[in-house]
Parts: sequence; C-alpha cells; structure tokens
Amino acid sequence: MHKPALTSFIIGLGFLTLLAGCALPKKELVTVPADAFEVCYGYGCKTVQTVTLDDAQWFTIEQLFSPKAASAKIERQQLSLAIAQMETFIGEITHTQDDLPGTFAAFFQDRSHQMDCVDEATNTTLYLRLFRERGLMRFHKEGYRINRGFFLNGWPHTSAVIEQLDSGKRFAVDSWFHKNGIEPEIIPIDLWYSGWHPTPDDDS
Repeated sequence: MHKPALTSFIIGLGFLTLLAGCALPKKELVTVPADAFEVCYGYGCKTVQTVTLDDAQWFTIEQLFSPKAASAKIERQQLSLAIAQMETFIGEITHTQDDLPGTFAAFFQDRSHQMDCVDEATNTTLYLRLFRERGLMRFHKEGYRINRGFFLNGWPHTSAVIEQLDSGKRFAVDSWFHKNGIEPEIIPIDLWYSGWHPTPDDDS
C-alpha cells in the first residue's frame, strides 16, 4: 500500500473508531451485593430500600438459633427473637428504628419512616425466607400473608405466617402490634383471625 493511501486508511480507521465510541458509550454497571435484599416502609410499602447486613450482624442472628431448636415450639421462640433483632438492624439502616406500634399511633404524623401492617407483614415474610435459606429454620417454613377484618372482627389487618412442617399447623407472625425491635406475636392463625390482640400492658 502506498504511503498516502496508508495514511488515509489509518485516519479513516481512527475516525470510524471515534464514531463507534460515540455511538456505543460504555454503560456504567451498578453492582448490587449478592446478599442484598429489599425491605419496605412508609405505609403500604410506599418506599422500598435495598439493604445488606454484614457478617457480624448475621452472626448475631445465627447465634439466636444456637443451640438448634429441639422442637417446633422452641424454634418459634427463636424466630421471635431473631425477627426482633432483624428489625433493630434494619431500623438503623432505613431510619425506621422509631416505628410506633399499630397504625393509628403515627397516623397524623410523618409516616415516611413508619410502618403499617402491610410493611410489617411483607418484611417479616422476607426475614423468615432469609432464615430458611440460611438453614436456620428446620421445623417451619414461611407462608403467604393472611388478612382479617374489613370491619369484621376489627379493622382490616394482615400478618406474616409460618407453617409447622410436621403438622401443617399455621401461626401468624405479627410484628405490627409493637414498636420496632420488639418480639412479634406468634399465635395460631385461628386465634389471630378471631380479632386477637395483645393487652395494652404488652405493647412495650
């Protein structure tokens, strides 16, 4: 190839490279940690936030299941403690640590970092799934959310659920009754459906 032709070829190739660079800009990738999960708050899951727990936090959770439960009843007690601890950790990340019990305590306040029963039930169901995936739940599995009310047996309300594997018995796992970081109520769903709620002295 003659020198002028070679020069023209190089210039042309460089021009095409620049065009390609403009036509196909590099897309910046947003890396999400593999162990990240989404929690919600703000009443009706208005806000969804991606969070992670570090190894020390997960170790604290796992210690609540040690020694391993010898019965489904003991495992339910462990689950209650672990959910409360999850709420404490997540509250610090999402600024929901001051979440008030129930719905109406914060109804006329700024609810952007408060949680209603939909938020609570959604997050609790997620925590239960994470516990199962980490091998921390052996006697139960998480179930679908349940609903009660619509002004029969009280106001409309929803709760997370666990099912005992050997018997099929189901239990409501209800964090809504208490402040953030307080152990949820785990009760048979028939009792929960009846409109049950803790006594005022239990709303610690």
